[in-house]
Amino acid sequence: MFRIITTEELLKELEKYKFKQLHTHHTWKPTHRNFDGKNHIKLQESMRNHHVNVKKWSDIGQHITLMPDGTWVTGRPFDITPASISGWNTGALAVEMLGNFDKIGELPFNDLGYDELEGKQKESMLMLMNWFGEKFGYDNIKFHRDNPSAGKSCPGTSLNKVTLINEAKAIKKESEVVSDKKDLIKINLHGKDIEVEGILKDQTYHVPIRFLERLGYEVGWQDGKVTINYKGEDK
Repeated sequence: MFRIITTEELLKELEKYKFKQLHTHHTWKPTHRNFDGKNHIKLQESMRNHHVNVKKWSDIGQHITLMPDGTWVTGRPFDITPASISGWNTGALAVEMLGNFDKIGELPFNDLGYDELEGKQKESMLMLMNWFGEKFGYDNIKFHRDNPSAGKSCPGTSLNKVTLINEAKAIKKESEVVSDKKDLIKINLHGKDIEVEGILKDQTYHVPIRFLERLGYEVGWQDGKVTINYKGEDK
């Protein structure tokens, strides 16, 4: 029923859908200490059992759960409205980050410690926020507590939404990486024409220095400097 997928796989699947908001939650319980690196599905199943048998929902509330190792576990189908933030559910993508990101002592009965959103878990969340923000607008990324009627600290008092969004915006997307275009150019040295691939930057063609070897030069590296010695006939 549930699947473990990577962030790349998740984003590829999400391309099929349109969303109005990204809802960000933390599980509060279970926490990082309940994750052993192998029980992704078991934890997701326990959450579904709670949602269905205790809360009496039709299914697990969230579309996807982010595990501490940066992988995701699928939940409610993406085309089905989640049980996420009251009044805002229509068109929302609901995400639970496994962990308790409330600070110790800030809330009553918060004796579970608090987890750090860091490493691969944070990296995966930022990648999703970046994808969503660029596609549907960063203003549409919502913390559960953003809803005035929520009455919750979710996704945790240790998390600052503005900071996370700014970090997500800073991610260099593949679409922004423009590959250098290589052109085949002709160079004449010592009366010999050589064709070599060059890259045009700032109105200047840059070519690999090793192409000189085809003209009889010996190209090397010594004491941090490139050495070029001509071994052909004198001109």
